[in-house]
Amino acid sequence: MSASTVSRSRNSKSNADAIDSNDQVELVQADNALLSLRASGHDYCSAIGEVFDNSIQAKANNIRLRLFTDKIVIGSNKKKTEVVDRLAIGDDGDGMAAEILHRSLQLGYSSRYDDRTGMGRFGVGAKLAGISVARRIEIWSRMSPKKPWLYTYIDLDEIKDGQMQFIPVPEEKDVPKDCADLVGDKGTLVLWSKGDRLAVRETGSARLASSVETDLMKYAARTFRRFLDSGIRIALGDKDVKPYDPLYLMTTTQFHSGAETDPVATVVVDESFEWPIPREGNRSAKVHVRMTLLPEEFRRKRGEGGSDFAKQRRIPDNHGISILRADREIFEGTLTGVQPSTEKQDLDRWWSCEISFSPELDECFQVRNVKKGAEPTNGLRDKLRDIIYKTVVTLRSQIKSHWDKNEAAEQEESGIHKEAEDVAARTDSRSPKPRAGQDVPSAERDKKIKEAAVVLTKDQPDRQEEVEEQIRNRPFTLIPEGWPGSEIFDIDHLGSNALVKLNMRHPFYQQVYRPLVEKVDASQNGSENERSLARLAQVGLDILILAYARAEGMRSDATEHYADLRTNWGLHLKNMVQEWKNS
Repeated sequence: MSASTVSRSRNSKSNADAIDSNDQVELVQADNALLSLRASGHDYCSAIGEVFDNSIQAKANNIRLRLFTDKIVIGSNKKKTEVVDRLAIGDDGDGMAAEILHRSLQLGYSSRYDDRTGMGRFGVGAKLAGISVARRIEIWSRMSPKKPWLYTYIDLDEIKDGQMQFIPVPEEKDVPKDCADLVGDKGTLVLWSKGDRLAVRETGSARLASSVETDLMKYAARTFRRFLDSGIRIALGDKDVKPYDPLYLMTTTQFHSGAETDPVATVVVDESFEWPIPREGNRSAKVHVRMTLLPEEFRRKRGEGGSDFAKQRRIPDNHGISILRADREIFEGTLTGVQPSTEKQDLDRWWSCEISFSPELDECFQVRNVKKGAEPTNGLRDKLRDIIYKTVVTLRSQIKSHWDKNEAAEQEESGIHKEAEDVAARTDSRSPKPRAGQDVPSAERDKKIKEAAVVLTKDQPDRQEEVEEQIRNRPFTLIPEGWPGSEIFDIDHLGSNALVKLNMRHPFYQQVYRPLVEKVDASQNGSENERSLARLAQVGLDILILAYARAEGMRSDATEHYADLRTNWGLHLKNMVQEWKNS
């Protein structure tokens, strides 16, 4: 043995002798550990969700949440802000026996620890949830109306100051009067106070109480939708939470309670498959995939995903995959490698996908103890991709085809030029006002508008009066006509209206403009990209012509002043187009 080895051996023996054999080192330094565990990954929505989980597993039919607010000064803001100071969650479930209540706030303990049949399993959920947003957790519970309410608590400040080393033995104590209506004859009441992280954001700014309430309503409506749909009641203050179903199949939402109810989506995939349970030999559990296509009434044309109608139904939020564990959502978003890339969100919000599984497959979905997030393992990911990826591609194509069909019908109804006319109308109020045609007699003006309406409704004469009214209310109307002459367009300036007539006999119209219009027609052969480019060019030309008409209209003598310019412009354009096409 070398001298250095002997020296290390002696030092080790000396250090060991210096330790008192009666000293006991706790596995966990409770005060620091609990303060560190506040950064558990919970936000206030998922934290409250953990308490809802416990209520549901305790067979509660009614769960009530109440926010208690206070107006305080936070940070550098000199004004008081209304924030959440404490919150209470009560239920009418089975309640807890004294021995279970006593340990209910102990990290690692759960009466359902490692239970793979329900939502609870990890033994840390509600405790981590509570301390992540508040510094004091109090619980009242009883199993029978004939028994007294039992009470216990933990307080992080008392733990830090050394005043609390053990969870108090439950004692008889009535629930607070301002929370008595949250519980049933039996059940459990959870009260979080000293809600520092409910009142203050991570940045140090105030968290508005109204924002907390809105977020919680949305979270509960989506996360617990299956329970709400089945009759479990969750209330926030005096408002019942209605389910939000990203599949748009449920008929218990707020949009199915009036005289006119929303249609439901179409189920395009409803498939289950068995997947091996890790370390369970030959046992397997079921994974269920459902995909839907939202009703056609919701998605008549492009751009409707941003409408007020869509926002009320949370359709803009609907661009990913929802994963449910034991009927409770734990993930919503994009699953890379399972679905196509997400650059086409205008299409992807109109289909929905829900994957559900039992807790037996937690390892396969890599579920965390805070029940936020899911990440399928590679083999499972491949299986899900086989079902989902091609379906999304097909649904995107169906959605685009539906839009094309409706746009073609709308163009036939309203005219190919409607988009450009709408653009011009939206800019009219902030643009300089025209001077040309202000002195046109009303009789002559009416005559010209009627003549334009006759041209635009030649195949639908019953719409003539309707179109006349549209022309009167538009600053510009594009009218395809045909006449001999060199002009590519002619303009009737009528004061607040201008009728812009396109010469369908002009070579530019026949050789350039008409092919674009034909390519836009979805009934013709051609790819979506070709149609989009053709539409872009056609609308761009319309806007270019309307902008010229507006510029010309700034002169009161526009008709006389620009007549030669229009004729010469059309003449040179004709010669150039003919040379281009003949070369």
